[in-house]
Amino acid sequence: MKYLCYILALWAIALARPVAAQQPTTRNLHFLVTSYDYGHVEEAGGVVVGRFEAVNRGDGDVEIRDVVTTCGCTAVRYDKGVIAPRDTFGLEVRYDPMNRPGRIERTIYVTTSEGEEPVELRITGYVKPRERTIDEIYPFLIGSGLRLDSNFRSFGYLEHGRSAEQCIGYVNTSERSVTLDFEFVESSGALHITAPQRIEPHASGDICLTYSLEEQSDKYGSLSDRVELRVDGLRGEYELMAYAIAIDNFDAMDDISAPIAEISKKIIKFGEVNRNSGVCKQSVVVHNGGRSDLMIRCAESSHEAVSVVLPRDRSIVAGGDAEIELLFDVARVEDWDNPFVARVSIITNDPIRPMQSLKVNALPERHT
Repeated sequence: MKYLCYILALWAIALARPVAAQQPTTRNLHFLVTSYDYGHVEEAGGVVVGRFEAVNRGDGDVEIRDVVTTCGCTAVRYDKGVIAPRDTFGLEVRYDPMNRPGRIERTIYVTTSEGEEPVELRITGYVKPRERTIDEIYPFLIGSGLRLDSNFRSFGYLEHGRSAEQCIGYVNTSERSVTLDFEFVESSGALHITAPQRIEPHASGDICLTYSLEEQSDKYGSLSDRVELRVDGLRGEYELMAYAIAIDNFDAMDDISAPIAEISKKIIKFGEVNRNSGVCKQSVVVHNGGRSDLMIRCAESSHEAVSVVLPRDRSIVAGGDAEIELLFDVARVEDWDNPFVARVSIITNDPIRPMQSLKVNALPERHT
């Protein structure tokens, strides 16, 4: 029993030890430290520099093959590419904290002639945020001093019978009050906007966007809205845009008996296509791997050259299949000198994956 307790105690001590960054023990090039902490640095204080030192403990030369960082904010410099026996190697790591407030956690990978597995070096620290200007907080100038913090909101999935709200912040930077009104350029019919008609000097607040669908709505797929803003009666520099994906309400659906949409292939390759080929056809099979009826609600294409033909009966029984046809009309592609890529989205009542995307590609025929 005492022996068992002794073993458990050794095991607990081993687990409590800090784990060092990867540095293969068989390497002759040995880094003295594998982690560097910048501490607390000011965001506007300029580039900070850390340094790693290594020594070649072997009898042969070691060559530095590559040094890779995990972020464009980090740059490296080193003094030599080949390190002779007993010679030292210095690696300088420069980190730019501007516009990167918060934790610093980056990894540098050093590959040498001693093997393909790189040595991992880590830099850590914390960037203290600088005070933002009004123009940075509200980068979208609409007009007459009215600025927004964004002009786009994505709502993701929106179930029938539900509402979702997101807001866009505004500030009036002028010395006088301004009027605000708007008009839908593109409307899904499901978006409602709440905004003040008059905004006082230096006042700030929110323009609220609310998507709402009735329980019995027949809308499925993309809900896309574009709104023209007018400040003091003049059209603004930017439009407001909002996007959501309308799907079924799954509250009453039993997970065990739910339908499961399984699509036979996710990449549709039309291969090399002649400009005068007319309309090319391919198909995919949708299989219902669940235990209740699968409903194909709609299908959408990102490009007018690709259209989707759904089966007449869009209900697929458990274990059943249905075929979806994809038509590619190359004549509707303006630039046929470059590879063509589009996406097709299929909306079903599969509660786990209500929307699935297919990638469609084609190549202009090469002439020999």
